[in-house]
Amino acid sequence: MTIQQMTYFEAVGRYQNITRAADELHIAQPTLSLAMQTLEQETGLNLLRHVGRGIVLTADGQALYAEVARMLKEVARFDSHVAELARRHQDLRLALPMQVGTVLMPLLLGQFRKAHPEIRLDIIEASGTASLDLVEHEEADVAVVHDGLPRLALTARHLPPWPFCLCVRRDHPLAARTQVSFDEAAAQPLVLLDDSYTITRRLHDIAAKAGRTLDVLHYTPHLSTIWNLVTRGIACGIITGSAVLPESALTAIPIDGLVQHPAVFTKTGRQMTQDQRTLIAFLKEAFPAAPTA
Repeated sequence: MTIQQMTYFEAVGRYQNITRAADELHIAQPTLSLAMQTLEQETGLNLLRHVGRGIVLTADGQALYAEVARMLKEVARFDSHVAELARRHQDLRLALPMQVGTVLMPLLLGQFRKAHPEIRLDIIEASGTASLDLVEHEEADVAVVHDGLPRLALTARHLPPWPFCLCVRRDHPLAARTQVSFDEAAAQPLVLLDDSYTITRRLHDIAAKAGRTLDVLHYTPHLSTIWNLVTRGIACGIITGSAVLPESALTAIPIDGLVQHPAVFTKTGRQMTQDQRTLIAFLKEAFPAAPTA
């Protein structure tokens, strides 16, 4: 007997009325009658006896009904246990590169934590490539990365693009501009993230195609170093717009035509928990609202 057959028979046996059982099961009466006939044929038992316009269970029907009712209780208990396992909250591991984390970290530890105190969020700061590696090796559940290269092992859910920006002091001659060209940005003395970051590799590719050489004074793995050197007027930076906070002494000027394409990455083929779905929904809603200047 299938679970569906047991469910149908239990309702018929409990009501001893095809019409009422069919109503509860939300199926047509002829469909339920045919299901009972099929069940009798498959079991080789006479389970129901017609009395007038009603039906009653035969002795075999009563014996089978008792077994079916017990079995369905066990199925319900099993389903409840599986549902409870799915609801259990474990540490949700999120990998973020620094540029993304600059704006998302306050949102995650502020708004998200307040809205979902039941979700234990473990944030891992790593470069974009390392963040993707963590998800692929199942050492992180989710990553948010700019310009992550496609991987068969990962599924990407794309977010709105963010601009490459020239990061300057607020008293810099270009600070009042709403946009600069790549040539204008490339003409500045620069401090950049090191080449483990996608944005730096892309900048050198763009410069090479344009026949330019970037005047890079220093490469660093730390945003704080970029902010420090730019604040002191020693160099300008080229970073994602999200990496400059509005309240800082710096401003981020979008570079014409240059954008990064962020995405939320998860492991392909792995079932997502409800906590992961909640986090991804939050990221999709929060990301477009993140400040870019």
